[in-house]
Amino acid sequence: MKKLFAILALLLLLPVVALAEAIPTEPVSWEYLATIAGCAAMTMLIVQLLKLPLDKIWKIPTRIVVFVISLIIMLVATAFTSGLTWSSGLLTFFNAVIAALTAMGGYELTFAKLEK
Repeated sequence: MKKLFAILALLLLLPVVALAEAIPTEPVSWEYLATIAGCAAMTMLIVQLLKLPLDKIWKIPTRIVVFVISLIIMLVATAFTSGLTWSSGLLTFFNAVIAALTAMGGYELTFAKLEK
């Protein structure tokens, strides 16, 4: 019975060990930032750090700040990963719109509920 349990436990752990090789070893990479999820996560973090100081100096709408930061992150990440051309720049613009909307939605799901 113990051998059967050990074999079952080993079989259940094999997929986890296989997935461990695909887990990135560094927290942020250019490849990750070039994705919509990576750009949205980094955009949300940067905006949270900059929002209060920017509000004290200028009254810029947060949605514009979110989009500009998202566009900058996507353009730089695309330039470092696959190279920036006119066609990839246009697609990066549309991906930055999706990443900005994702970052704003993520903010609403997490931080906005704490403020209410």
